[in-house]
Amino acid sequence: MRKKTIIQCAVCTMMIWLYALAGFCTAYASGSVLIDPGHGGSDKGVELTKRDSEADFTLDVARKIKANLARKKAIKVILTRSDDRDLSIEERKKIVSGSGADLFVSLHINAGFGITSSGYEIYFRGFEQKGQITPDSDNVVDDMIQTRYLNDSIRFSNLVEKEMGKIFARQGRGLRGAPLAILDGLKMPAILIELGFATNHKNKEILLEKSVKDRIAGALSKSIEEYLESK
Repeated sequence: MRKKTIIQCAVCTMMIWLYALAGFCTAYASGSVLIDPGHGGSDKGVELTKRDSEADFTLDVARKIKANLARKKAIKVILTRSDDRDLSIEERKKIVSGSGADLFVSLHINAGFGITSSGYEIYFRGFEQKGQITPDSDNVVDDMIQTRYLNDSIRFSNLVEKEMGKIFARQGRGLRGAPLAILDGLKMPAILIELGFATNHKNKEILLEKSVKDRIAGALSKSIEEYLESK
């Protein structure tokens, strides 16, 4: 009887340990993310001040994201550019396709649409129906894969929207599906985020704050980590 009780206790202890281990594993972020700082080199993007450009701003944020996530040994961060250089969309997409990354994030700053336009925007590639689909068509599999990427892009966008809302309070301009060249054909969840309007006075003030790059990098790092934990 005593032997049976000991065995039962041992089995219960083992099951508790396995459940605890499973819980630990599900909360463990791992994978890779590719960060694309927009513009660069001769293409400075929009101007924040005479000395501060979109190209420099997005590169600084990308570097800070990489530094943040470097503390997570199981998360690999790749940058399309790590310095101020010209890089075409085709060159960027070549880097992406060879990276094997689990996630793609392109960083930009908005401009135009009048001085009253403000806030951040998050874009993902919308689903496009290509031709007529039949049950035995090869397109069915491709569409299923693209739908999965789209759903994961939207899920990640929601995480980013929640964190960016802490920086630009009540200024989220929503999640938008759009046929953007940098996102077209990518075989992974992917978003492009416009980090505020350089043409809006209040947005520009926020973007020029000393701490804002750290705050944006922190928001995006947290979103990336949460996404990779749940994938």
